Amino acid sequence: MNKRIEFRRLLRQEGIIVAPGAYDALSARIIEKAGFNAVYVTGFGVSASLLAMPDIGILTRDELVTCVKNIDNAVSLPVIGDAESGFGNAVNVTRAVREFEKAGAVAIHIEDQMVPKRYKPTLGGEIVCVQEQINKIRAAVKAREDRDFLIIGRTDAISKYGLKEAIKRGNLYAEAGSDIVFVHGPQKIEELKTIVKEVKAPNIVNYATMIESGNKPILSISQLEEIGFKIVIFPVTLLFTAVKSMQRILRVLKKEGTIENLLESLISSKDFNKITELSKFRKWEQKYLPRGEKIEQNEAKR
Repeated sequence: MNKRIEFRRLLRQEGIIVAPGAYDALSARIIEKAGFNAVYVTGFGVSASLLAMPDIGILTRDELVTCVKNIDNAVSLPVIGDAESGFGNAVNVTRAVREFEKAGAVAIHIEDQMVPKRYKPTLGGEIVCVQEQINKIRAAVKAREDRDFLIIGRTDAISKYGLKEAIKRGNLYAEAGSDIVFVHGPQKIEELKTIVKEVKAPNIVNYATMIESGNKPILSISQLEEIGFKIVIFPVTLLFTAVKSMQRILRVLKKEGTIENLLESLISSKDFNKITELSKFRKWEQKYLPRGEKIEQNEAKR
């Protein structure tokens, strides 16, 4: 089934869509094999894994698009992309939409932060005026060639202007054509409930980001579904888990000169080969080998 049609089906049916964050094709494949029904490509994670740099607008459009393309090729799941602020003005947004669409994404979110990103202490990122973002959303909607490719309007207004302004923006972005609204940065459960209650528009569902940090409510998937969210993403869970695991084993290797006592922390070659589907490629090799080479390999097995 076409991934975009499948994603629309998931949006229509009951149940929350859980999309863990992937930062490369391997992490996306692991998500798929774990049984989830969607993948979220995190700009934060891609910037960290590809460049070892923070998510402050350094990552380029083409770097993100390439990552989305690689992930889409690696999994059968719908892939949601992080299109940052559209990488510029409305003209840049138009190009970004077409590139992400060609890369195979089922949806992208476009945030209302300034380009280049600007941050103030305790206030988070600076955001553009509401009309500029509305125009960018309109440009994004017009640019898509596939109507099943979804535009997610994201607002980061909470940190600077408060929840009321963020909800106002969310509804305006919906009116401008966003298929899904993403109000980023709620700090309390009451705020989450208010977002679901007050962000309303035809064919719009609320988009919840669960970032595992101490200053945000950490709710279970079932709790988020009960509140009324349709999608939940976990952008940094795999990335932070992988980094901590690598740090741990490297400290031991540096100190003791061996990891013999930590072998249980490593995946076996057999299980790793299952993730990369080595056996499938071996079958392809056999299928297209010259006849003589096939015979030689079969005899060697005997």
